[in-house]
Amino acid sequence: MHLRYLIVIATIIAFAFMVFHLLFGKDSFPEQRRIAREIELYQAEIDSLNKVIEERDKLIQKLKTDSLYKEEILRTRYGMSREGEKAFQLVK
Repeated sequence: MHLRYLIVIATIIAFAFMVFHLLFGKDSFPEQRRIAREIELYQAEIDSLNKVIEERDKLIQKLKTDSLYKEEILRTRYGMSREGEKAFQLVK
């Protein structure tokens, strides 16, 4: 009878330990959910940054190949003009 009583108590203690570990341990369910949310946030940031990289790559390619675009940038942003041209800049 004592042996059966000890086995029941040992089983209850082991079960309680497992439940405690699942709820409050290092690899607990709440911790796993928190990590999963964090991974989702990082993945969204990675996707956003990949989009920015793609846009910048397109701009770089355009600057390398499109001479009219380069001319437009030089004229509008930097106020440059061709030799012999007069450039006028309107100020508000």
